[in-house]
Amino acid sequence: MNLPLNKQLHALLNQAGLSSQKTALVLSFSNGRSESSKDLTNFETRQLIAYLQGLPNAEQEAANRMRRKMLSYCHEMHWTVTNVYGKKIADVQRLDGWCEKFGYLHKKLNAYSHAELPKLLSQFKAVYKSFLTKL
Repeated sequence: MNLPLNKQLHALLNQAGLSSQKTALVLSFSNGRSESSKDLTNFETRQLIAYLQGLPNAEQEAANRMRRKMLSYCHEMHWTVTNVYGKKIADVQRLDGWCEKFGYLHKKLNAYSHAELPKLLSQFKAVYKSFLTKL
């Protein structure tokens, strides 16, 4: 196997927190032929790398949880629209408009990074609490 591919594979395993499961992954991608990543063919290594790159990382998951919390607040405040199937969904355009106008960095929700989202979520939570006090 090619050394740069092996380095990339190990970096992705570490990033995904799956180093302890490397043996099982290698066994799976080599069809039980080997437990060592050194024995993988370039094709098998590329397949495993593609698999690992497709996994969401912990930071992305945490950011998405914060975004979903904001969408939950939208539902509770009736910031909703009806989709083509007749189901009420959060009004993302309204939320994006709020983020651009009142959010501390003045950009759309999905443009906020993981590090920036906690402050935005705190701002939006204040809007939600204000909504609750008016009930």
